[in-house]
Amino acid sequence: MGFFLRTPSLKALALAGTLLAGTALAGCSGAGSNPQKTADDMTHAVYANDMAAFTSHFDEKTKATVTRSDLGALSDKMHQLGDLQNIAQHEAKPDEGRYTYDVNFSHGSMLVELRVDPTGNVGAYRVVPQSAPAAKATGKP
Repeated sequence: MGFFLRTPSLKALALAGTLLAGTALAGCSGAGSNPQKTADDMTHAVYANDMAAFTSHFDEKTKATVTRSDLGALSDKMHQLGDLQNIAQHEAKPDEGRYTYDVNFSHGSMLVELRVDPTGNVGAYRVVPQSAPAAKATGKP
């Protein structure tokens, strides 16, 4: 379990996600009772490039895997999509501890997937950029 990022167009960010991968967490309470707030807090921390706020959701072992450059790269990717507008629940599977949120920016969106372990601790935070809408065909060559 840990933080993962899948960015088809940016290998560096994929590497960042891999470097931020961690293990099951044992010190973050309250996520199970309010995963929306946890996803919101963590996403705003990434957007603000706030290492302390973001890593506060991880145990000491996982904190050690997060680097400033990795967090900065993800923050930059978010900023490329514009101003952070809102975060809304997309899907919830509480029996599996999985929650997905639509994160909307002024010029695009991402999905944030949050995994919560049986004790209510965050087990993974994953960002999945959304594809831009396809251009409409005009019928002209």
